Amino acid sequence: MNDKTKVETKESKALRLFKRITAIPYLLVIVALLMPLANVSCNDDKVIASPNVYELASGLNLETELQEPALGMLKKMEAGNPATIEKFRLTMPNFPLMEPMPALYALLIGALLAAVFAWFTPLGSIAIGMLTMVSMGAFYAKLAELIANMGVPLLSVEPGIGYNAATILIFIGTAMNLAVIIRPIVVELKARRAAKKSVKDKG
Repeated sequence: MNDKTKVETKESKALRLFKRITAIPYLLVIVALLMPLANVSCNDDKVIASPNVYELASGLNLETELQEPALGMLKKMEAGNPATIEKFRLTMPNFPLMEPMPALYALLIGALLAAVFAWFTPLGSIAIGMLTMVSMGAFYAKLAELIANMGVPLLSVEPGIGYNAATILIFIGTAMNLAVIIRPIVVELKARRAAKKSVKDKG
């Protein structure tokens, strides 16, 4: 085995290893979604709820999810202002129970598929990863709309640490997949230039 073959073997092994670890960021997305997808705050910026994807997918009970002072306010409204509760039910029919969003499990499936595809087709992995990120943004927007439609102007919704972490991890996975795609092209171009230079030197 000559030196050139040894170098090519080392490069191919390194590329295969890199291709395998490209799946890691996508698998970490599943872990990131254990953290809050969104933070619901009062006007004083105090976080009163921070549900993650798994909680939203299975359905939330606001009486157990909400933190003070929002929980105390909710109890007072239930006791002294039932008309407001009925208004909430126009947006959330089973208030204080939030309807399950089982479609959110698609985010977990998408992250898993992106990880698996990273071993076989980086381009497919990029496509699934980006689709997962777009879907996550759509679900976040839907949650923000739901909160806004409740008609409580003091409430605001911001992306949670889980949302931000999952987005960053998908971008990392995308960058790694692009590196897997581009690296062989760069190696091939270098090999062609070297071959041309060798022909010229001999000539």
